[in-house]
Amino acid sequence: MLTTEQFDRTRKLALRLAGIELCERHRDLLASRSRRLRISNTTGIEALLGAAEEGDPLASRQLIGLVTTNFTGFFRHPWHFEVAAEQAARAVRHRGQARLWSAAAATGEEPYSLAMALIEVFGRDDPPATILATDIDTEALAIGAKGEYGDRSLQTLSLNRRARFFAATGGTGRQRIIAAVNRLVECRTLNLISKAWKIEGPFDVIFCRNVLMYLESRHRCAVLERLAALLAADGLLMIDPTEHLGKAGHLFTPVADAVYRRRGAS
Repeated sequence: MLTTEQFDRTRKLALRLAGIELCERHRDLLASRSRRLRISNTTGIEALLGAAEEGDPLASRQLIGLVTTNFTGFFRHPWHFEVAAEQAARAVRHRGQARLWSAAAATGEEPYSLAMALIEVFGRDDPPATILATDIDTEALAIGAKGEYGDRSLQTLSLNRRARFFAATGGTGRQRIIAAVNRLVECRTLNLISKAWKIEGPFDVIFCRNVLMYLESRHRCAVLERLAALLAADGLLMIDPTEHLGKAGHLFTPVADAVYRRRGAS
């Protein structure tokens, strides 16, 4: 269990490093995650907090992994992927190419779901589209780049999709995403509250799901303003149905459940 002083320090670090606003209800969650990462004793937690406060990159990454939630899955909120694939097809008809971005890709299920949806809609393994997958958690992103998943992760997929898009890795009990899906996705580390994003628009679709809810309000608004600026004139933003746009709501027009278009677009 984190002491009150340790929890306060963790809250300050979470806000400074990732723009994440922790509250009292997160205390027990952080304690359980600490045990899972084998840093449950007071000495280990003190060492981690102290190193992160001093700016140690490894400790900072570990602290970020402790406070972030990599809750994801294949085709989570499936209508988003249908809408995204249709939007990509529209972009290809008008501009010859589509660009999509999964801005909180975690372990890769979301961008790979996008890739599968694109292959299905275009009816070819090499659709004229690219998917950028970013996340603040480098370890989670490395899992995504590898593209290997166990049965628990794959259970939400239909048998047809599992047979079409995955292959056994050989004796490990895990399945690897096929090359046609993998090559549509480019993985990059990105902290959404960083002053500079080494990312150029425009994007036809941006997924930013299950992340806005954790950001402190000023960071949430700033992130949404930057996402709006990176959307194509007719581009779509997807957020989690439990999230809201807050003070940035004036930048977007609702299209469907948790789907928004840049305001002013036709």
